[in-house]
Amino acid sequence: MFSVSAKASSSIIYVPSHYASIQWAVGNASVGDTIIVNSGIYYEHVIIDKSLTLLGEDGNTIIDGNNTGHVVTVVADNVTISGFTIQNSGPNFGESGIRLLNSRWCNVSYNVIIQNGHGLWIGHYSDSNIIAWNNVSYNLVGLGLIDSSNNIITNNYICSNTLCGMGLSSASNNVLTNNIAKNNDYGVWLSFSTNFTVAGNTLADNRGGIYLNNSENNTIFHNNIINNAYQSEIINSTSMWANDFEGNYWSNYVGVDANQDGIGDSPYIIEANNTDDYPLMGPFSDFIIAWEEQLHRVTTICNSTISNFNFTDTYNGSVRAIFFDVTGEDGTIGFCRIRIPTTLINDTFTVYVDGINTTYTLLPRSNATHSYLYFTYNHSTKKVIIIPEFPLTLFPYLLMTLILAVIAYLKRKSAPST
Repeated sequence: MFSVSAKASSSIIYVPSHYASIQWAVGNASVGDTIIVNSGIYYEHVIIDKSLTLLGEDGNTIIDGNNTGHVVTVVADNVTISGFTIQNSGPNFGESGIRLLNSRWCNVSYNVIIQNGHGLWIGHYSDSNIIAWNNVSYNLVGLGLIDSSNNIITNNYICSNTLCGMGLSSASNNVLTNNIAKNNDYGVWLSFSTNFTVAGNTLADNRGGIYLNNSENNTIFHNNIINNAYQSEIINSTSMWANDFEGNYWSNYVGVDANQDGIGDSPYIIEANNTDDYPLMGPFSDFIIAWEEQLHRVTTICNSTISNFNFTDTYNGSVRAIFFDVTGEDGTIGFCRIRIPTTLINDTFTVYVDGINTTYTLLPRSNATHSYLYFTYNHSTKKVIIIPEFPLTLFPYLLMTLILAVIAYLKRKSAPST
C-alpha cells in the first residue's frame, strides 16, 4: 500500500511519489499545477477536469486502458498532455486513447498513441487546440474530429490505422499541416466540413489518399499524394487545390515541365469539378531555419530525396550557405526548385553540386522577399551548396572537393565489374 507525503511544491506533483495514481494526483491538484508521472505502466482511466499540465517523465511512461473504455478524457480548457504512451482503450469505434470534450486551448504533443478505437478524438465543440508531434498508429481510427473548429493538427505521424488516418466531420476552420499519413485506409477524410487548410502533408501508400464528401471551400496545396490505390475520391465537393500558383504533388501525374519552374504545364484532373491547375513536378519540402532570432522558411520542389539540410552564416569562415544532400536513382536527371528568403541570402548566387559550379535559373517569380532558383544534376547522392556569388576564400576548399570527386569517379570507373 502506498503512503502519501505532503506535496514538495504548490505547483508540481509527482506520481507515484506524492500520489499512487494519475487520477488521484489530478483529483488533488489545483488549477495550473504540473503533474510529472515517473516511468512505468499505469492501468487507469484518467479524467482531467481542470486546467493543468500532465507530463510523462522520459518517454517510458505508459497509460494503459486495459482494453476497456477511454484511456484519457479531457473536459477542461488549457490542458497539456505530453510525453506518454497511451494505449489499449476499448476496441470499439467510440472508445479513445485521448478524447477532448468541449475543451479549448489544449496542447497534446509528443505522445505515442497506439492500439485504441480512436487514437485521438476531438469533439463536442473542442476549439483552438494544438495536436502536434504525436505518433498515432495501429488504432481503428488515427485522429477523429467532429463539431470543432480552429484546431491545428501538425507534424503528427499517423500510420497503419485500420480505417482513416485523419477523419474530420461537421467541422470548419481547422488546419492540417505537415502530417504524415501512411498505410491507412484513407489518409485524410473530410465529410460535411468547410474552410479547412490541408497543406504540406504526406499522404502515401493508403488505400485512398484524400476523400471529400459534401465539403466546400477547403484549400488543399503542397501535399505529397503518393502511391495510394486511389489518390482521391470526391463526392459533392469542390475545393481549391492550389495556393499562390502552387498545387500538390501527385505521384501519378504524367505532365511535363517544359519551362522548368517545378510546376507541371498541364493541370491534374481530379474529377469533373476539381482540378489541380498547378501540380508539382516533385515532392514538396518545407525547412525551418532559426537565425538571428527569427524563423525563416526555405521550401523545395525536388524529385530527389533531400537529407542533411542546413544553414550557416560562417561557411568556410566567411559566407552564408545553404547546403543539403540529394539522392536519386543512378543515371537519372534530378532537379531542384528552391525558394530562399532574401533575409537569409540577398545576393546573386553560386550553386555547387559536388563542388562543381552548376548553372541555375533565377525564376521570374523572384521578388524582394524571396528568390526562386531552379537547377538540374545527374543523380546518385550529391551535396548541394548554395552561397552568395563566388567568394575567392572558397577556392581552395572547392578545388579540393572537385579533386576528391574526380578521384572517386575514376575509382568507380576502374573498379572490376561483378
